[in-house]
Amino acid sequence: MERFELRSPGGARLEVLDHGAAVDVWLPAPGTGPNLLVARTPAERLAAAAPYCGVVVGRYANRVAAGRFVLDGVQHRLDVNEGSSTLHGGPDGFDRRRWSVVQHDPDRLVLNLVSPDGDQGFPGTLTATVEYVLGDTTVDVVLTAVTDAPTVVSLASHPYLDLGPAPVLVVPADHYLPVDAEGLPHPGSEAVDDTPFDRRSPRAVTAESGLDHAWLVPGEGLRTLAVLRSADGTRQVRVTSDQPSVQVYTGSPAGGVAIEAQRVPDGPNRADAEVVLRPGELYSSRTRWAYS
Repeated sequence: MERFELRSPGGARLEVLDHGAAVDVWLPAPGTGPNLLVARTPAERLAAAAPYCGVVVGRYANRVAAGRFVLDGVQHRLDVNEGSSTLHGGPDGFDRRRWSVVQHDPDRLVLNLVSPDGDQGFPGTLTATVEYVLGDTTVDVVLTAVTDAPTVVSLASHPYLDLGPAPVLVVPADHYLPVDAEGLPHPGSEAVDDTPFDRRSPRAVTAESGLDHAWLVPGEGLRTLAVLRSADGTRQVRVTSDQPSVQVYTGSPAGGVAIEAQRVPDGPNRADAEVVLRPGELYSSRTRWAYS
């Protein structure tokens, strides 16, 4: 696997791998201090996908129930890799692929990946692109895709942010998606009031917090989906995105907190989710990580 380094004018550094288009190191300006991301060795990345450290997941981020969905009256069966479900695109998802470099500038990197028709059971040939743009204290992640036949798509960057033990999390959402024993969301959503999922005020999270849930953040366009702050309050990362939901996962044995801006989990099986991409359309997702 090949590693690419980006540098901002002020000295920030971002290291990206072609394997899984994974972000492996993020050091805001002046480029010194601890890595804000949980990293994996090349051997660990090649051995297994879990825990998806820093990769781009697809074709569909999160879970698809029973590894199947119906599109335009046709049922499609997917490769399953978590119980009876398809997680993050399947056992050979985009996180397992070697992405091709399209452009590499000092502070910008563009990679793409072509997923053929029938890949992991998904219809249509999908061409996916990820663009990383590094600022002194920011990383912009732009995900796009086009298809030659109707399909479903939700690409997501899957960073594990590392701000030390027991960081404080804020998610400005009034509703979340309750899940069953397999992590699949129930129909509809529920209010966070008087539940452990009310994260509108700062609350510490640990590996034992049991979070592997999606929140529906109100509004459209770029807006704050989550803020993660170190326990001592000296460092924080704000995640803004134009995506409708944010998945937070705290149970990784590698540590850190995964904050994933994405379309809703099991979207292909939810009548209220806009997840279909058709020929001539452009799928686009914009997310920013901002350090302060």
